[in-house]
Amino acid sequence: MKSSFRLLSVVILLITLFIGCKKNQTTENPRDKSNPIDLQKIESLVKYCANRVNSPLKTTDSIPVDSLQYYLEATSNYTYGIASAHGELQKIDSNFFKVPCFNNKIAMTDVNSVYTTLIDSVRASFRRIQDQNKNLVVVTTSPATVQSNKALFKVTSIILYGNNYQVGLFDTIDFWNYGRGQNGYGGKCGPYSGQGNPYLDAAKMIQNRVMLRKGLSYGYYIGPYYNVPLSPTDYPNPNHTGSIEYFSFYLFINAPGYSDYHECIRPYEINWYLFGAEHICYTDNNVTNHGARPPNTDFINITLIGDLWIATGDILHYGTAYYGTYISGGLQSTL
Repeated sequence: MKSSFRLLSVVILLITLFIGCKKNQTTENPRDKSNPIDLQKIESLVKYCANRVNSPLKTTDSIPVDSLQYYLEATSNYTYGIASAHGELQKIDSNFFKVPCFNNKIAMTDVNSVYTTLIDSVRASFRRIQDQNKNLVVVTTSPATVQSNKALFKVTSIILYGNNYQVGLFDTIDFWNYGRGQNGYGGKCGPYSGQGNPYLDAAKMIQNRVMLRKGLSYGYYIGPYYNVPLSPTDYPNPNHTGSIEYFSFYLFINAPGYSDYHECIRPYEINWYLFGAEHICYTDNNVTNHGARPPNTDFINITLIGDLWIATGDILHYGTAYYGTYISGGLQSTL
């Protein structure tokens, strides 16, 4: 679901350095040319939030409930998030947390306690992954809801891990199924002779290559965050010509009634859909461009799933694209 929050304006960012990570909920576009975002001031605010975790606290220190989401996201992502992380696989975990609140405020001692619990939860998930190459990409927190003097919120973490055997485009040896790998039948097909996990299908291979080709420098993400559902019919190919019907969309869809129907995806086809997925991820969401990116945001991650409808023979893939605001720098501490 798309968040309704917008980033702080420059003036409010300065004020929040003194009142404690207060989050603005206006609908004004923070990157309007008349009021551009000052990323250095945002980073100063993020550092301020992070420093408070390790600072001596008075028992009377508190922050408003609506600041909790930004505080937890900013601190965890600045400290541990690696926006440039690459990996063959990804792990997405979600947990719910409660923290006491009084008069719509939360004591900083309780905020720091729940922050520690949150990081411990992410760390436990991180350490269960038996792979040397693993990185936390981003932590997102849902807006807190107050229930009987307790604030309830949801935390989601995305971890990328594993090494892909080939960075870049697919080779002439790459033949992959959509859906059969997802359903446990194996993703490799045709004259495939390369390497790769046989249980990954074409959708997952494309997902992995999008992330391997991402190419950001080290940094972290801050909210507001957006999760954009992806399905083939939502992203038509405006340049489609010829008789190859399954090139009508940027994401793959094929059906028995289409010309040249087949389940095993050929190398030039999987590269075409790799470019299609990248177009969707990096192109603004509007009628003309047929992209998924909310304007004035940065692409974080993509999840793709291949699906084979056994009864009808239809093949497609769908998923979710994730967005936030990228800031260079950060501590990148090890979990």
